Amino acid sequence: MKNAIIGAKGEMSHNLLLPLLKQLGPVLEADKNSSAEELAKIWQADVIWLAIPRDSADDILKDVKLDSEKLIIDICSIKRNLSKVIAQTGADFLSLHPLHGPYVPLNGQKWAIIKNDEVLENPSVNSGHGNKNAKEILEFLKKQGISFVEAQSEDEHDFMMGITLSIPEFFTIIIDELINKYTKENNQEKPDMRKIMEWAVPASNAFFSAYVHSINSSAGWLRKDLVLGSYGNLIESAKKTAEDLSKISIKEIEEKLIKQKEFVDGLPLEERKRIRQWIDNWFVDSTQKIFSFHQKKSVKPRLKIQFTIDGAQEIFPTGPKGYPGRVSVGIHGIEGCFTHESALRLCEDLGIDSSKIDFKYLIDAKGVIGAVDRGETDRGVFCVANSGSGAYIESMKMMGEYNFDVLALYGMEIMQCLMARPEVKDISEIKEIFAHPQAISQCERTFAEKYPEIKLIKGTDADDTALCAKRIANNEFPKTTATLASQIAARLYGLNILEYGMHHDPFNTTTMLVIKKKS
Repeated sequence: MKNAIIGAKGEMSHNLLLPLLKQLGPVLEADKNSSAEELAKIWQADVIWLAIPRDSADDILKDVKLDSEKLIIDICSIKRNLSKVIAQTGADFLSLHPLHGPYVPLNGQKWAIIKNDEVLENPSVNSGHGNKNAKEILEFLKKQGISFVEAQSEDEHDFMMGITLSIPEFFTIIIDELINKYTKENNQEKPDMRKIMEWAVPASNAFFSAYVHSINSSAGWLRKDLVLGSYGNLIESAKKTAEDLSKISIKEIEEKLIKQKEFVDGLPLEERKRIRQWIDNWFVDSTQKIFSFHQKKSVKPRLKIQFTIDGAQEIFPTGPKGYPGRVSVGIHGIEGCFTHESALRLCEDLGIDSSKIDFKYLIDAKGVIGAVDRGETDRGVFCVANSGSGAYIESMKMMGEYNFDVLALYGMEIMQCLMARPEVKDISEIKEIFAHPQAISQCERTFAEKYPEIKLIKGTDADDTALCAKRIANNEFPKTTATLASQIAARLYGLNILEYGMHHDPFNTTTMLVIKKKS
């Protein structure tokens, strides 16, 4: 099957359709600046995807005549009877819409599909109904983990989008106007949105973050289309709503508040708990990222202790009954690595004096576990899994080869920082990233979305994050090479942090074990 995309330079095509469709075979590309000759080649494809603004489709398809075996698929946010325009070409058509945009993983994607039984029937040589390419495309998309929500018609689809896309976009205007009016009526200085989000609590953080997200997630032309070209007459509906609100009584507002509460109370308790927990966690994360990470402030990572043996001093025995001299602790990495940082945080939470610990930096899990087994260190701390990138394979292998006692199991929030030599001032100067494989795995989606032109090179388990930072500082890599490591590593080795919080999992957490020799 040969696919073609008109609008191939857009974000939806570049980040979603192209990587997806190349799995099915060659993909031809065109855009608004393509010549007539280039477009002529597009019409030779089996399936032509329209990834263009709705209003551009009329000109693109004008006077185009195709065989009925051809399939045109549009992915427009608002259809406005696009099927009639496509029908004039003579080709079959399928109307889809990736509702979650180009950056959500495929197994989390939901696409709208407009019902078209004539095209989606099983192809039959005798009946002549159905389009084999349409069926193959849908089966392929479903195998990628994409789920579908069906609309019975273009009008129903556009009404759905009016509710889910157009109203949120228009609501940003209402928020602005309401804040303006509220400010003037109360003789206060108008706050900007950043100030409002600094004031925010979890519920208002979600509300005002939606304002920012609505503006940030769509191109200007699309926002204009969603509001001014929405199904029906959204503007007129909004004006009539404002008129109705001007006449509403306090008692009516009170009644509406009661009805809203009754509705929410009718939702399953577990669902309400899940939403609240998600919003609360998101609030903590966004507060850190917006007001700490990107202001280049040092952030103390969160620690969650899942298990410890009785008596904190048994974990790192530094008290009067501790080991003769200083207790030695093997670390998975070198000084400044995330494991080192986690051990310091664990000491802090358990009330242990870390200055009395002799840290031994043993690079990898094999070195840590082996040293404990041979009695070369009193304790060992190593990583076993990360919430975003999964298990540490080398750690799993070593755990199967040695016996030891587990003294503590805990997770620490990991903030991956992109850093380079001190003379590098901007990420545009970077061509490649060399880092520990787990560090890259935790940041791959961020690079794919924001910096797809930067090459990612995974080292081995021995290429500890802090060690990579040290090697960058020692000029072992070109100036155009950066790495991913902790804030501590950047300070320790004198590197410049180009961007904070590169990990794509907002709750990026690595689980660690503290071990000692088998009793």
